[in-house]
Amino acid sequence: MIIDYSYTKRKINTVSGHIFKGRNYRCNYVRYESLYRNCAPGTENVELYLFEPKKEVRASALILHGLGSKNIKYLLWLGPHLASAGVSTGVLILPGNYTRVDNNSVSGRSFLYPDMNIMYQFWEHGVIDTLSTIDMLEQSGTWKENNIVAGYCLGGMISTIVGSIDKRINHLLFMTTGGHMPRILHQSPATVFARKMFEKGYNTEYSLNDKKLLYNIYDEQFPEVKRMSLNTILASEDIHPLFKVDPISYAHLLDMKKVTFIDAYFDHTLPVLSRKVLYDEMSNANTKILPISHVNWLPFGYFLAKYMLHKLNFNSKEAKKALLTKEIIKNPLEK
Repeated sequence: MIIDYSYTKRKINTVSGHIFKGRNYRCNYVRYESLYRNCAPGTENVELYLFEPKKEVRASALILHGLGSKNIKYLLWLGPHLASAGVSTGVLILPGNYTRVDNNSVSGRSFLYPDMNIMYQFWEHGVIDTLSTIDMLEQSGTWKENNIVAGYCLGGMISTIVGSIDKRINHLLFMTTGGHMPRILHQSPATVFARKMFEKGYNTEYSLNDKKLLYNIYDEQFPEVKRMSLNTILASEDIHPLFKVDPISYAHLLDMKKVTFIDAYFDHTLPVLSRKVLYDEMSNANTKILPISHVNWLPFGYFLAKYMLHKLNFNSKEAKKALLTKEIIKNPLEK
């Protein structure tokens, strides 16, 4: 199977409006028609929460959330606080999640649905929406040279592929993410639904339901995959199609000087070896293992925001103080 992360670039027309504001920022809800050619029903419009500083914009951040919906409310906290420090911050809603769930599905499920056609559709869509959102921000003058893309879980997986394609990204921050799709399909609590489908005799191509065979194929082919160029990975018919949506296939293509990889020691959502193989592929990056779980750090977004400011060279007391400011949400119609 051939996967295609390409799209036709064009001027992006958006529908947007301020939905609320605080002392030092405004939140703009931005929507535009996806540039992806094969949107599933319900996912056709890209949605972005854009938090903009009221004063000078000194840097840009794009945040990609994880599978499902619950984590998004925590990541949205980052927006007003980073914006208050002078960082224009977008939280992108990925297709198949939150308010963009495809018809008759569940938030996040389609990225791991054990059907390669569905998987390819959503991974292509997620990557293209991320790339085109950077285009849109660049066209509006909001995307600065000093920028960072931060991805949590699924968002980190998407960011790995995006980072191997797009050289406009200055920093990449991966937060509690992983790879090795066979292990995620057969071991993660997030894919219990897939294993139940296998148990009921769901027939799938490419041996997705055969755990032992799939692991053996990966062990045999991965040494070759991690020597491939981007175009070879995308076009090759000689590797298992899961490799084309797997972050471990693209990690070697990243500039490790731009990368920070944060792993969670107590992560039980992503299998240990799933995280370890991606961690090993990014061993030349700035890697950290913290005593946290996959989700227990989410209420403490202050520390992630502080680190993002550090990567953007915002080390002043004023910038750090802005993260502690309790923002009062005001009606955008008030003067």
